[in-house]
Amino acid sequence: MDQELLERLELIERMVSQGRRTTQYWGWSFVLWGAGQLIALGWSLFLGHSEIAWPVTMITCGILTGIGSARMRKQEGAETIISRALGSIWGSCGTAIFFLGLIGTSTRFFSFRAFMVVLFALMGIANMSSGIILRWRTQQVLGAIWWAGAIMLMFVSDKTALWLFIAMTLVAELLFGIYLMIREKADLRHARTA
Repeated sequence: MDQELLERLELIERMVSQGRRTTQYWGWSFVLWGAGQLIALGWSLFLGHSEIAWPVTMITCGILTGIGSARMRKQEGAETIISRALGSIWGSCGTAIFFLGLIGTSTRFFSFRAFMVVLFALMGIANMSSGIILRWRTQQVLGAIWWAGAIMLMFVSDKTALWLFIAMTLVAELLFGIYLMIREKADLRHARTA
């Protein structure tokens, strides 16, 4: 009986470890969405037409994510409970962000800053949940940073809020995505030499 319990625990640990490795392969999506947000922001600030800049850019990111996700699922083969849980968390938070952003800002229900609080809170939830499931402290810290940013947004000026959004996008999406991509490359290099 003790041997069976140990085998089950080892299986769970392998699944968590595999989930953590697989998450590294999603670095491209953090880079994509971070770049998309900066492109939409630049478009709306420097070229105007923010009413179309954000929806067009975010829909494009959504389509590219759908294509990339389908390819990754095809490569991975079997779907695990952990990958399904992570996918549902990110899909749910992403859908909420999209519709709240699209409807909330177009109807002027949300100010830019109010929507940023919602965005940061949902990104914190997605990252913290992923980090807890994967037992990965790095992503848990990232979730806490998103939440700290959401709290800060409630106390700063609009100009500071804009700079905070840019900083969070650069650090918590682009740099984190690049970090994941570097880890993925190292993992693949290590797998080839093993």
